Amino acid sequence: MKLRAFLATCLTTTLLLAGCASQPTQVPEEDRSEYLYLRGSFTWFDAEDDYKVEKVAGQLYKTTVELVADGQAYEFKFADESWSRGRNCGYANKNQDEVVEIGNKVKANCGAKFEFFRFTPKESGKYDFFIDYGQSEQSPSIWISAYQPDLIDKVVDPIKNNMPDL
Repeated sequence: MKLRAFLATCLTTTLLLAGCASQPTQVPEEDRSEYLYLRGSFTWFDAEDDYKVEKVAGQLYKTTVELVADGQAYEFKFADESWSRGRNCGYANKNQDEVVEIGNKVKANCGAKFEFFRFTPKESGKYDFFIDYGQSEQSPSIWISAYQPDLIDKVVDPIKNNMPDL
């Protein structure tokens, strides 16, 4: 009887400990919109407020840039003001990730030093630059799409363009 009680206690304790050990630890989600910028040849590689990322959802961020299609590639990275290690995201693999094309996702290395992405727009206009940390903190996905205006832009831009100069 004592052996049965002892075994039942051991089994219960083992199950409780195993249950506790299998619970994932929740890491607080970092809001990179507080410090992350798109930095590139269009900003002279400075961290400018106009190119600070905004949070789209989860760990997806974007910023919008107006570019001129002159046949030259724009170099860029996502980085903080100090080019800090872990917050300095350039291409992961030169052959696969350096050149970014519309609609093509590439991988970043956020421990990069000199690995700038390159993008050559085919048309002049605005482009949305995205960085998504959803799958990996140190190797997020990067992509570019043609600018998709928000509802407020669809209303305000035509009004602004039709207003006389004062």
